Amino acid sequence: MGASFGPHTMNLLSPRAAAAAALAAGLFAALPAAHGWTRLSCDLSGTVTTFPTTFRQFRTDGTELTQVLFKLKVKAAGIPDGERADTDCAEFVDKDVDVVLENVAARNILRGKPLKVRYRYDESLGQTLATHYELAR
Repeated sequence: MGASFGPHTMNLLSPRAAAAAALAAGLFAALPAAHGWTRLSCDLSGTVTTFPTTFRQFRTDGTELTQVLFKLKVKAAGIPDGERADTDCAEFVDKDVDVVLENVAARNILRGKPLKVRYRYDESLGQTLATHYELAR
């Protein structure tokens, strides 16, 4: 006896799903081969314009995360040696930037004093992890 095929043997796409899949395939095929996630690094130099605010968070495993928040009036910005940037970092100059530093003592950040931070942006990490600041060395 031969095999019998029932209605659940083969799942076919509905016409709408097939059209959506074809559209998605066409859009991805149209992207240039060099298309990738946006990544950039910039060294930002400027003056701290607000008093630093410290937030502490305790994780369920008992570890602590400390964040220091403040505004930095950027006077100069440049691409660090050996780093990649999809921009020349000029978009930061003469702007107030909200900076969040992790595990840095607030006493290292003084209002009215110059400070240099490294800004990193990596779109591939997802929206909440994409932007990261650290003290420049």
